[in-house]
Amino acid sequence: MSLRFTRRIAALAALAALAASPARADAAAELFVGKMLDEANAIFQSEDRAARDKGVERLVDKYVDMNRVALFALGQYARQITDDQKSAYLPLFRRYSTTVYQDALADYSGQRLIVTGSVDRSAKDIVVASKIEGAKPGDKFAELIVSWRVYRGEAGWMSVVDAGADGIWLAVEQQSQFKSVIADNGGGTKGIDALIAELKAKVGN
Repeated sequence: MSLRFTRRIAALAALAALAASPARADAAAELFVGKMLDEANAIFQSEDRAARDKGVERLVDKYVDMNRVALFALGQYARQITDDQKSAYLPLFRRYSTTVYQDALADYSGQRLIVTGSVDRSAKDIVVASKIEGAKPGDKFAELIVSWRVYRGEAGWMSVVDAGADGIWLAVEQQSQFKSVIADNGGGTKGIDALIAELKAKVGN
């Protein structure tokens, strides 16, 4: 099943989840995501898919904590992965997830994403919302809310650990699918080997 952002769930679902949290806005996280979006918006201006893909890859490497996301995607199996498996899995996950981001952002061309607000779920967990600037009612992306989950480290540094659109969170979807692959292949290290083999096939390794 594709991991591309789908629009099966209304954007209001994501907003409702945020509204239910008695948290406050986070100016630092909004600035962090705003800087990332400024760079992304410049990439979106290009109509050259290869150039856009390279630009998205640079953004992912710069802003996404890929190792943290990769281990999250394993769920409970992250406690069972061996060092050798991790050495194989982490670079494969990076390549695979970068492709997912590239595909998910392929439809954006000429639009500009802007930050619209944020919610502190905890001191380390912030969700920043964004939307297409100037989108008019009836436009393709008029109702689209793109959310960014930001992790704040002990020293205050930040990284993106998930992205969502219309209530679908990418890393959460990955975790569901990866856990299914592992469980369907015996679980534990045996199942992780099967997941690694599947990722190799997907990235053409």
